[in-house]
Amino acid sequence: MEPLLLDPANADIRVEFGMAEAEFAQRTQWRASAEVFRAIDATLREAAAHPEVFIDAAMLRGDAVEFAERAAAADLAVRLNIAEATVRAQGHVARTLRERLPILWAWFAEGEIHTQNAREAASIVIELPADSWAHFESQLVDAARTLAPARFRARAQAVAERLQASSIDERHAAAESRRGAWTELDRDGMGWLHAYLPAEKLAMVGAQLESLAFGLFTEADEKRTMTQLRADVLSDLMIGTGEQSSVGVTVALTIPVLTLLGHDNQPAVLEGIGPIDIDTARRLCATAPTFTRLLTDPVSGTVLHMDPRQYRPSAALRRWLAITQVTCDFPGCGRRAAQCDLDHSTAWAEGGPTTAGNLAHRCRKHHTMKHQTKWHVEKPPRAQRAVWTSPTGHSREADPPPF
Repeated sequence: MEPLLLDPANADIRVEFGMAEAEFAQRTQWRASAEVFRAIDATLREAAAHPEVFIDAAMLRGDAVEFAERAAAADLAVRLNIAEATVRAQGHVARTLRERLPILWAWFAEGEIHTQNAREAASIVIELPADSWAHFESQLVDAARTLAPARFRARAQAVAERLQASSIDERHAAAESRRGAWTELDRDGMGWLHAYLPAEKLAMVGAQLESLAFGLFTEADEKRTMTQLRADVLSDLMIGTGEQSSVGVTVALTIPVLTLLGHDNQPAVLEGIGPIDIDTARRLCATAPTFTRLLTDPVSGTVLHMDPRQYRPSAALRRWLAITQVTCDFPGCGRRAAQCDLDHSTAWAEGGPTTAGNLAHRCRKHHTMKHQTKWHVEKPPRAQRAVWTSPTGHSREADPPPF
């Protein structure tokens, strides 16, 4: 009897089969990514060509294409559960590769190029003059198919450097205009601080942190690691320490009443941040000049209303909504409530009351989109959250608060 070519009893065969499965799955994933990018680009182009799908006839005017593309991007973002910026970025990759690097795009569509390599090629070619696209592509197609993303990025940047129409000084000046700093919340009461800086300033910041941290590290009674010391030095430099802090804060804490009484260990909630341990909550209260303490009933919570005949919400109602809603209520939008408009879900002119149940924070982009496009939002009776419906009929309940 002939032996089986793929005998599952043979460990070598099982290993080889598992590797083949992984390779096939990865290429399927890359091919699927290309198809998603292509479909997004096609939809955004349709929105630009036919804004009437997303804009009421009465609103069709000079900026109709812009609002139609916004509405389409938001619709796709809700359906795909990704950010609107990601929708636009993925569509941009497809359009850029199709128009400027068609061979590389074809290989990507076949699942032969890593998705990150495709993104990197698109981000670099966008800065090159049109007469260099073909040369850039010919130098990189094989590399895109065979190199891991980090290696491909270095190779693509080296090729692009020889083809740039502008000098390094001009490009540095343009890049410097995009400098910025931002924060990102993480788990367990922690978060990240990011900064995009000119390389020379980044080097000086790093050297300063290293020097100050190392000075502390060499002290005999120091228990912290260098990584911890660098983080502590950075925060101390920015905000000071303890009573010497130069930053005045108003802290809003929501504290479960049973926790406050010592009968439970549920965390407090810090406005705009999320759950924090009770010891940190007590420390913040001890050092903050002012704070708002909200005691929540363990069963029913708290509801705040005001005279529904008044259009503008009171300061107390605004404060309450900023604490309880946290972000824009459009699905997937993370814009902080402090940077949003307060909007009536059922319009005040149509009988919508000025109450906590009918008011929601909406960032200026989504607030405008609600009025300028066929997107609409309503708050069903007794519903906890509003429901957004896209111009194409797709409905999604507003996201719940993150905590």
